[in-house]
Amino acid sequence: MDSLAPAETHHPVLRRHALCTAIALLAASPLALAQEESAALAPIQVTADRIGDSDAMVDDDTLRRYQADDLQDIFSGLPDVSVGGGGSPVAQKVYVRGLEDTLLNVTVDGAAQSGYLFHHQGRLMVEPELLERVEVAAGAGEATNGPGALGGAIRFVTKDPDDLLRPGERLGGLLKAGYFSNTEGYKTSASLFGRLTDDWSAMATLAKTDHGDYEDAEGNAQPYTETEVVTGFAKVVGQLTDEQKLSFSYERNEDEAFRKHRPHWVPSARNPVFDQEMVRETVTGKYRFDSADNDWLDLELTVYDTEASLKHIDGPYGTYLGTLDSYGADLRNTSRLGAHTLTYGVDHRHDKGSLNADQETGSVTGLYVQDDFQATDRLMFSAGTRFDRYELDEETTGREFSESGFSPNLGISFDATQRLNLYGGWARAIRGTQVKELFVLDYYENAADRKEETADNYEVGATYRHGNLYLSAEAFVTKIDDVVGQEGRSGVLSNLGELETRGVSATIGYDWERLSASLSYSQSRPELNGEPLSDDNWSLGTSVGDSWVANLNYRATDSLDLGWSGRFAERLTDVADGYPEKAGYGVHDVYARWQPLVDDRLTLSLTVNNLLDKQYFDHASYAVYGDVAAGLPEAGRDVRMNVAYRF
Repeated sequence: MDSLAPAETHHPVLRRHALCTAIALLAASPLALAQEESAALAPIQVTADRIGDSDAMVDDDTLRRYQADDLQDIFSGLPDVSVGGGGSPVAQKVYVRGLEDTLLNVTVDGAAQSGYLFHHQGRLMVEPELLERVEVAAGAGEATNGPGALGGAIRFVTKDPDDLLRPGERLGGLLKAGYFSNTEGYKTSASLFGRLTDDWSAMATLAKTDHGDYEDAEGNAQPYTETEVVTGFAKVVGQLTDEQKLSFSYERNEDEAFRKHRPHWVPSARNPVFDQEMVRETVTGKYRFDSADNDWLDLELTVYDTEASLKHIDGPYGTYLGTLDSYGADLRNTSRLGAHTLTYGVDHRHDKGSLNADQETGSVTGLYVQDDFQATDRLMFSAGTRFDRYELDEETTGREFSESGFSPNLGISFDATQRLNLYGGWARAIRGTQVKELFVLDYYENAADRKEETADNYEVGATYRHGNLYLSAEAFVTKIDDVVGQEGRSGVLSNLGELETRGVSATIGYDWERLSASLSYSQSRPELNGEPLSDDNWSLGTSVGDSWVANLNYRATDSLDLGWSGRFAERLTDVADGYPEKAGYGVHDVYARWQPLVDDRLTLSLTVNNLLDKQYFDHASYAVYGDVAAGLPEAGRDVRMNVAYRF
């Protein structure tokens, strides 16, 4: 990847919860152990509120340091997350442990981002400028992860007005302007935030990004990769009482360009160019009642409506408009009963997909419960389950599908010492038939005997913390039985067999007073019926080489931060029959952030992605298979400059 994130993203925030036996840990030197426990830069957090899933987190400070502009920038610091599609944001797909994001439950502020529009387009349209943090839960996990989380969950969380307001401040604003040398592009944004009353606050953000065609490291412009994105966002938050909070948000993303039919391939006779327009709108409402006097009552309600659309204007098959409208709700309560923390609730989602005159409607309704039991000061158990019922009306064939089942999970977390935690667990997730990819509604169909998919995820691991030293290691196996995909080129979606991925990950990090360093490693080996996944396993995943992410952050002065990140992928030789090996690569990024005034009113940032101008193909991008189906190389050196003024 061409941009790497700093320390916070490298030591995934592994919740002490997750899972069971230890894996080998590195020993720290006496000098390292003698350091003080407080760290001035990039502290590593280990939390213990769950033991059923394994979370990594990217925070707002990380996104700002590296001037994140797309999905690749957001996830570049996580070695077990890959983003393919080349340097064009509209073509990017996310893979977690080699599994495509179509196998994950993806939400923005709790609003499900279900389905996808066309191949690499429209699955995840997110503006990094709006994000407070991004959480990644790899592998089937807790019942609260939502329905159909076969490969885990990705949760995007947007900013609140209070995240921007200083203590005691009534009104503020933030203006930003950035330049990208590789695409000769720019990005501007304006945010206004303030308190309407003592109890109500609001914010609004308008951002525009305009990029030309990007260039690879050999100086070749990649045609029709330009983007023009406009994002609007507004949120209102009210503290109704000391115990009650209400919020409403609205987000609209627009993308318009003259681009290829398949934006992740090079132009060819099979990949013509025409006008395309994409829009995503999400409306979300949240209500919370947290009783100060009643440990039984901590109620939270989320309701949402998301509509995504892709329009092909005068394309190879004429003008097509595909839309996906998804609305739903999640009502949950948390009760604290002695040593038990019990979360339970109900969620529902309704999807309607349309492609011109063709339509499909589907829904999923779930009941769930998750319990964390603090058996002793050192020992915590977790157990939960959810029951989901899926229904789909496939109007093109007249078929109706209905599946249901339970998704249980078990976990254990044990503090072997004050510094060493061992964890382990198992979780199952089922997924029934859902609305298909929009631009194949008119010619793909589900097999009449299609069954639900069932994932089992097993993980074991350990974390160790002594002073400013942090180490973690874990191993996992995920098996998805009856995984669904296309039978060759038949256009029939059916159960293909068993998709299995197994691997390990590890992290070591250390913080000095002004310097922090970390090194992370990830290995995953996804296989379908014993054969490594290839780039043609659409909607399932792909194979990537062992990945390393290294990071250094240095606070030179109280107003100047400097940093370096490196992402390295080892050559992948274990590939499917008939497919070429994937070459290894190493990419380096650097950044500097300076606040010259006495406060944080003015921030000047300089980031150089792909510092050494490395020519490479990301392992998650479609590879080269001739003149027709050829993937895109990554962007060459990109110098990014940004000015932010707060008033």
